[in-house]
Amino acid sequence: MNALSDPQDDHVKRELARELHDQVVQDLTAMLIDLENFKRGPFDIQSTVLQVDSVQGSLRTMLGRLRGMLYGLRGEDPWEPDFAETLRVFAVQYTARTGVRVLIRVSRDWPDPIRRTAAQHLLRIVQEAVNNARQHGGARSVRVSLKLGEHGLGRLMIQDDGRGMPQDEPREWGMGMLGMNERALLLGGTLTVESAPARGTTLRVIFPVAVQERAEAAVPAPDPVPRVV
Repeated sequence: MNALSDPQDDHVKRELARELHDQVVQDLTAMLIDLENFKRGPFDIQSTVLQVDSVQGSLRTMLGRLRGMLYGLRGEDPWEPDFAETLRVFAVQYTARTGVRVLIRVSRDWPDPIRRTAAQHLLRIVQEAVNNARQHGGARSVRVSLKLGEHGLGRLMIQDDGRGMPQDEPREWGMGMLGMNERALLLGGTLTVESAPARGTTLRVIFPVAVQERAEAAVPAPDPVPRVV
């Protein structure tokens, strides 16, 4: 069999394409927004230094994520020491950059540290959902909660106050939504979406925290679209 058609190679390619889209593209977009805001001024020393600090912070974040991708390509699986803090840093930076208020609530029983690959999947889901809420739903605030439920199941919920989606119209899911669904499946879990006009959108991901490594080793075939209720 040709190496390029090997199923394992195809899986690696899909994983790399998803990571490049969700990490590099999102980070570069955020940096472009920062620079566009900088062009509007004011141009005093204090605001200029703050803007440069913001871009430097984004570059450091991107480098960290690229290193994480390299870990994955080398087959390494290090631990993420404090995923809750990672979420809080993201929320602060996103709110400062866009004006959309992102609130993070992590239960006391959340089991940090977790596998870095699992942390990356969860962070990408949160980032994509928050971006969708702002860009497509016009949301001004987003609430993100993460907790450990019964039977070792993690529960991630993302609620926004945006326009919501009509219930009686056919929907064509974009790459971002399909990517979130695939990441939920890679966690061994499920993604559900609840939305209605003028009532915002709620995404829920339920996944087995205690079996992250096994869930990622045996990836189920992804559904074509996430389940909508």
